[in-house]
Amino acid sequence: MQVAIRSRLGRSVLTALGILYFVAAFTILVYYVISNWGANRLTDYVLQLALIASALGGVFFVLIGTRNFSAWRSGARTRPTTEHRNRKTATAA
Repeated sequence: MQVAIRSRLGRSVLTALGILYFVAAFTILVYYVISNWGANRLTDYVLQLALIASALGGVFFVLIGTRNFSAWRSGARTRPTTEHRNRKTATAA
């Protein structure tokens, strides 16, 4: 899946929110499992599954943000610089 984020700030914010989302969901999941050890019912399992899904959503955000970072870096290397374009037009004229 390709998500187009064109700003460096947008990628940074998405990555930071993904990290925050993952850490919060994982911390709450660990606390929830420890506090309900051995006394889980079906509702507890559903809530734990929802927390796992939230943590995976955070990982997904981080992957999108970092993948866009790498695409931005590789795209910047292949684009000709202004100096190169000026030199090219000067030699053509």
